[in-house]
Amino acid sequence: MVRWLALALLLAGAPAGAQCRLALALGMDISASVDAREYGLMMRGTATALLSDPVRAALFADRPVALAAYVWAGRREQAVVLNWALIDSEAALEAFAADLARYPRPRGDPIAGWAGMTAVGAAMLTGRSLLARAPDCDALVLDIAGDGVNNDGPEPGPMRAEMGDVTVNALAVAGAVGPGHLDYDPDGPTLAEWMRRNVITGPGAFVEPAANYDDFERAMQRKLERELTPPLLGLAR
Repeated sequence: MVRWLALALLLAGAPAGAQCRLALALGMDISASVDAREYGLMMRGTATALLSDPVRAALFADRPVALAAYVWAGRREQAVVLNWALIDSEAALEAFAADLARYPRPRGDPIAGWAGMTAVGAAMLTGRSLLARAPDCDALVLDIAGDGVNNDGPEPGPMRAEMGDVTVNALAVAGAVGPGHLDYDPDGPTLAEWMRRNVITGPGAFVEPAANYDDFERAMQRKLERELTPPLLGLAR
């Protein structure tokens, strides 16, 4: 009863004539801490997660969802991977996933010409700009997937107030933040805790942890299920 009441309230506040129920932008960290193998695990893992049976079921359980993806590193280092696509058929989903899986890392690996820093605040603003160009949808959600805390550009905390009606979720890849990593602080919060304090915002916003990049596909699938399953759109189940 509570779930259906939540759905009724959500739909009651939805703009009339919206093309889709959710616009979801996927923002993925390709800073210097992400090597070639990890980049492949991230991109192919996201594509595989999108094609998994639970995510397919969530995607097609209600009106269509719009998807877009971009990669980010330093404060001036972002690239759109896939512009907005309305996922209204199996063919549309499969095409989006295939294009995502084979997207080449910008400017080679390591990133020649990119500083490779970790600008989480700038990545949030890039996602907000991308969502401003989304199709007309009931809800706007940004995913920030990364393996380090902010070390370039604006701090993400103040950016949360600038996100407006965008809900920001995060996927924290914990394994990269350890001894020897630029952002390592043995006395500091875990990356998931840092993202919970500084990145996520909006109703039902959450952090999905991944133990390392080998765990990325599992974490991404779990996160997508939570975000795409009606009627809660990301609220904890």
